[in-house]
Amino acid sequence: MNTIRRFATGALGGATAVAAAALLAPMAASADTPYAQASAMVEANGSVANSKHVDDVWHPSRGVYCVIVSHLVDLHGDVAIHVTPIGRYDHPRSMSVERGGDECVRHDLHHDMDDRTITVYSRASSRVPAETAFYLTVS
Repeated sequence: MNTIRRFATGALGGATAVAAAALLAPMAASADTPYAQASAMVEANGSVANSKHVDDVWHPSRGVYCVIVSHLVDLHGDVAIHVTPIGRYDHPRSMSVERGGDECVRHDLHHDMDDRTITVYSRASSRVPAETAFYLTVS
């Protein structure tokens, strides 16, 4: 990356070089997801700190989180569902997602809610379920 910045600075000079360096510099991660269909920042206890097009979140058991996205979100076809852990933990976390999921079946919900449910699993390095705060995005 430094080689590219030096080349851009030497070749362009002045204000243009500053603009080029800004474009080439890595951007910091952000919770703001303007192009995602849905997103949420979920705390380790299952509470939602911030969300977009998320109707409900609950935490049925240790290391399992259930997220119901809005009916405006299209989960059919090619959809990218991404989860990123937040914070520092004593043991590394492994996270995965599943559309639907037996752990999130609730008989008090309408059937179409099952189609809009995303299950998030969190495990510590020893494969033991673990509480983890995370960002969820659906693109």
